[in-house]
Amino acid sequence: MSLLATSDSSFPLLVVLNPHAGRKQGREQFTTIVKPALDKAEIPFRLIETTAKGHALTYFKENTQRILSDLAQSLATTSTKDLILQIMVLGGDGTVHEIVNGVLGALKCLYHAQSEFQPKIMFSVIPTGTGNSIATSLGIKSVQDAIDRYLSGNTQALRVMTVSTRDERPPTAPSVSVSSPPSPVPFQEWNVQLYTVVVNSFGLHAATVYEAEGFRSLGNDRFKLSALKNIALLQQYSATVDLYGPIQRYDGTVGEFEAVPTANATSPEEAANVLSRHLPGPFTYLLITKQASMEPGFKPTPFARASDEWLDVLCVQNVGRLTMLKILGEAKSGAHIDDWRVQYFKAKVVELETPQGGRLCVDGEFLPIGAGLSGRVRVEVVSDPQVQLFHVFA
Repeated sequence: MSLLATSDSSFPLLVVLNPHAGRKQGREQFTTIVKPALDKAEIPFRLIETTAKGHALTYFKENTQRILSDLAQSLATTSTKDLILQIMVLGGDGTVHEIVNGVLGALKCLYHAQSEFQPKIMFSVIPTGTGNSIATSLGIKSVQDAIDRYLSGNTQALRVMTVSTRDERPPTAPSVSVSSPPSPVPFQEWNVQLYTVVVNSFGLHAATVYEAEGFRSLGNDRFKLSALKNIALLQQYSATVDLYGPIQRYDGTVGEFEAVPTANATSPEEAANVLSRHLPGPFTYLLITKQASMEPGFKPTPFARASDEWLDVLCVQNVGRLTMLKILGEAKSGAHIDDWRVQYFKAKVVELETPQGGRLCVDGEFLPIGAGLSGRVRVEVVSDPQVQLFHVFA
């Protein structure tokens, strides 16, 4: 990764350019649209250009503290709560994912020394990637549209999810009582593996994204080609999914979500371990996401909101090829959620367990899943204000 010269030492903005994202037009879009707009608005910036997958993660993990220190000096402040770091991303969702994980990785050591260290990180997402889920879910239709939204200054929260696996150390007694039926794994035993802002998937969607890596030159069409291949060789993926705490289920007959009664709990920690719904599988398709759209023309979870406290969970269990093709076709408009074979929930905590092992797609990366209880994975929206630092220009 290269750090190019800044137009001013007092910078309010980092521009992260991934020239390899999507159809590799990011550098041209920066030169012809983004830079002229920033220069016209007299907004100084530092340009960071990535050179390979994983470089944004490494760069921000190694340099976030220095960047914030430089920003504090430029603002002549010592208060971390006054710091607002703006990051404009010319790339796809994978680049945003890397930056989020890099920033949070860099800030972990500061949390111990300064318990109130809570800078604001504001993303401007310029859609030059392949899927552009964040930008599409916000209704951003072009590079110029994204620039206009940045200049308008309106933002909303970009809530972070955690993907956790079991701690390998011997379990300890939970610090809170857990209502019956309890979670098979107490809350205290989970270790965060990744932070995610777009999607976690299992089954057909994960297989599609995995195989689409080999067709990157086709742009968005690579997902269609990979999906058709995987539907032709359709598999059913053995797993169980458990939803904990308050949940809502979409009712297609009335066209809205309805709360599902759950057991009472005396604290949020306890509620997070109260089992509300068990889905036995096998699964053809499973998404756990914070975004309404995965790409233009594909809206699998149309009521998802990046700014709210819910996970949107879309499940299709044990269906055949023709049914799956019909569901995916209707997902172009979001009409598939009225199909009785599609289950659509809003939940706070989701756990996945598979008897055979497999892989979970996490914002385009792939997390191996071990078989059985020891390989159980937990996804939840973070409530910790030292993690929920991110906003997006909308």
